[in-house]
Amino acid sequence: PPPPAAATPVAATFEDHSPSYKVLLEKLRTITHLERASAVLNYDRQIFMPQTDASAAQRGKQLAVLATISHEKSIDPEIGQLLEKSALDLEEWSSLLKGSNDYSIERQAAIHSASRLLELETKSYKKATCIPSSLAARKAELESSAYAAWVKARENDDFSSFAPSLKQCFDLAK
Repeated sequence: PPPPAAATPVAATFEDHSPSYKVLLEKLRTITHLERASAVLNYDRQIFMPQTDASAAQRGKQLAVLATISHEKSIDPEIGQLLEKSALDLEEWSSLLKGSNDYSIERQAAIHSASRLLELETKSYKKATCIPSSLAARKAELESSAYAAWVKARENDDFSSFAPSLKQCFDLAK
């Protein structure tokens, strides 16, 4: 009789199993890098930049551009497709692992980790797609000008001068 057929090897990692997941992670890393660049600009604005209206306006425009780019990348329809395809791939990989001799604690943890990431990113994607890019840009710009107004109000012990900026922040959040 012929020798028994060898079991199909199961990919070592979910990234190896799912090209969609691998592309998704790369896109998410790019978005994360943009958000970190924005955080650095915000830190610089708060700590090192002169606290003038002109510098706040310029930094606000810079942050608005980054927020627009980051937001547009985060609502790219391809991300939605990659999330769906990755979820299907995860079910398949999980089934393959359960049927193999290599369903270890580490593999179970990898399944759980990928599942949780997909769950959180799907939620984030759905939420982001409800927000227009222009609103994300306006929010970033307003944060910069509002911070400058807050610093000035605090220095002058004149918090009523901050009220218009605060009102704009609340209005934008509605």
